[in-house]
Amino acid sequence: MQQDGKARSAKGTEPDSAVSALSAWSTVFIFFLLYSLAYVDRQILNFLVDPISRTLGISDFQFSLVQGVGFALLFTLAGIPIGWLVDHKPRRLIMGAGLTIWSIAAGICGLASQYWQLLLGRIGLSVGEATLAPASFSILSDIFPPRKLTLPMTVMTLGANAGSILAAAVAGWAMAVVPAAGVEVPLLGRLHNWQVAMLVIAVPGLLMVPTLFAIKEPVRQRAVAAARPGSSAMLAALGHNRRFYGGYFTGLGFYSMGNYAALSWLPTFFIRQHGWEVKEVALAIGSLHIVAGLTGTVVMGYLVDRWYAAGRKDAHCLFLGITSIVQLVAFSAAMLLDNPMLALAALVPFKAVSNFSGIGAAGLQICTPRETRVQVSAVYLLVYSLLGAGIGPTLVAVFTDFIFADPQRIGSAMLLSVAGCAILATGFLLYAAPAMRRVE
Repeated sequence: MQQDGKARSAKGTEPDSAVSALSAWSTVFIFFLLYSLAYVDRQILNFLVDPISRTLGISDFQFSLVQGVGFALLFTLAGIPIGWLVDHKPRRLIMGAGLTIWSIAAGICGLASQYWQLLLGRIGLSVGEATLAPASFSILSDIFPPRKLTLPMTVMTLGANAGSILAAAVAGWAMAVVPAAGVEVPLLGRLHNWQVAMLVIAVPGLLMVPTLFAIKEPVRQRAVAAARPGSSAMLAALGHNRRFYGGYFTGLGFYSMGNYAALSWLPTFFIRQHGWEVKEVALAIGSLHIVAGLTGTVVMGYLVDRWYAAGRKDAHCLFLGITSIVQLVAFSAAMLLDNPMLALAALVPFKAVSNFSGIGAAGLQICTPRETRVQVSAVYLLVYSLLGAGIGPTLVAVFTDFIFADPQRIGSAMLLSVAGCAILATGFLLYAAPAMRRVE
């Protein structure tokens, strides 16, 4: 490590040129499918808030714990030992084990008849899905050079939008086709429509496990014979450029919190505020993900790569700082408009810049020394997940249940939550930008 106060170089050696473009992008495609499956399991709950709450007799706050803390707490805690495993063991095997665990856990959620069972299933889901990000980030950073890393990272995390679309489709189908009184299923008994939806999404994950063996484990790009760095090396890396890491982690944490606060409750907003049915909401939100989410995610990754390649070394910080303000303006309009179709249209720019995780991860990989990337990424995921998935959904529920004491004021609760998060995200990201420029 340099001792003269200059930011340390994170470039290292270029990934092995023997990795063909076809092989590299095939890996990206498999990871895209895995992200899609993960986000189907995560997002389908958002379309089923009221049906599940009625069946289990729970409040918004209790439901938010299933959406948020129940998922995020174990997701982040599991990320620390999983980060170590990713650094030492075959990464595709770790991902395969995780995929198996989260698919079984999704089935447990579908069979839940009590609140604690649903919460237990979500905890299992979180532990399994905690393998996906560190392993996929690590593999992609070994097969793509830094100057080309943002686009594949973004395409991979595009699976979040694809998964959200599938979640909307499955939820809409189940609520439209399965009778409200439920349906008799051999060996399982009578299942509610929301349970059918959640059981349907549990199956594809188990079928995907064999595809992981199609991934070639790339050579790790740090010196293979070098001693594995311990936590002291990771802490030294964080401390050496603490302005960047502190601002970047916190800024992206608030960005994530605002997104989770909005997207976790958006279907419920249209149901309560505008009187829509679940199947109508599923079609509308699914279309929003297709029109804005898929297009916006790819364009964002392309623009940041171009900006960075043109010499703007703080491109990731500045771009996300700007898009956070875009989200604030667009979401404010959506919550204040009386016409639901106009509100949906106002959400297009919000959703277009919501899938920032690929850009955030790419910026971190670029600025972090190779020998500590996995461990630093685990810290990033801890902050990102606790603030975002952990607190975001619950923040809205605190307003509806405890401050307003009125579930119908969900629009006001969402607006206040997103506005505060967007302002804080922009401030911290702009604070981190000068330190990012100094990374060699």
